[in-house]
Amino acid sequence: MASPDLQSKVNQLTAKIEGDLTSVVDEIERTKLRPIGRQMHACIVSCYDKAGKNGRKEQIEQCSQQCQIPYQTAGAATQQEVGNFQNRLNRAMMQCNDDAQGMVTPDMQHDTRKMKKVEDSLLKCIQSAIENSRSGLKPMKQRIESHMS
Repeated sequence: MASPDLQSKVNQLTAKIEGDLTSVVDEIERTKLRPIGRQMHACIVSCYDKAGKNGRKEQIEQCSQQCQIPYQTAGAATQQEVGNFQNRLNRAMMQCNDDAQGMVTPDMQHDTRKMKKVEDSLLKCIQSAIENSRSGLKPMKQRIESHMS
């Protein structure tokens, strides 16, 4: 249904929101996940130090697993929130597409003026969906960071 011009505009919009999302996730990784990862590795080293030459292998493994929990929890929270964000955006864009398809009648198929009107409506809806999603980036970041405190 989409003209090449519409598809190009939608691609530009989605590339922008994907870039914004990537920036947020990269910042979280640099400022929150890396320090937690460093603490995890330091903790694991201390497990080996505590066990020394006489400690049992199981003791080291159990200690190491405990050290990994904060990092695993933070990573899982990040993945969950990013997935939820992407799902919300996808649902909103699918709703826009459904709405546009619902506007099309058989007599419109060959009427470029009427189809342009539908495409304009679709683009406006997608722009709104992306802007609404963009406003959700900061709360998403705050939710992720709250799992890391």
